[in-house]
Amino acid sequence: MATPISGETAFDVGVAAQVAAAQSHTTTTTAPVKHTAKTEPVLDTVKLSNQAKVRLLKTEGQSVSEISILTNLSTQAVDSYLGITPAPPATVTASKK
Repeated sequence: MATPISGETAFDVGVAAQVAAAQSHTTTTTAPVKHTAKTEPVLDTVKLSNQAKVRLLKTEGQSVSEISILTNLSTQAVDSYLGITPAPPATVTASKK
C-alpha cells in the first residue's frame, strides 16, 4: 500500500500520474512553413522639414557651410534654423593723437 505524500491526497497523486501519462503519449509535429510569395518589409518614411534636417546635420557634427551645401539652403537660413544671430558690425572709434 502506498502512503500519500504529506499535503496531498492519494487522489491528487493519481490524477497527476494520469495527466503525466497522457502528456507523454502526445506527440506533435510541425510542417515546414512554405512562403509562396516574397514579402518585402514595409518601411515607414518620414519627410523632414528643412529645420529638422539642419538640426539633425548639426547634431551629426556638420558645420554651417556643410549643412548649407547639403541642404541647398543659404548660410543665413541655416544660421536662422540653428538660432545663430549674426554678429553686430564692428564699430571703429577714432583715436586722438
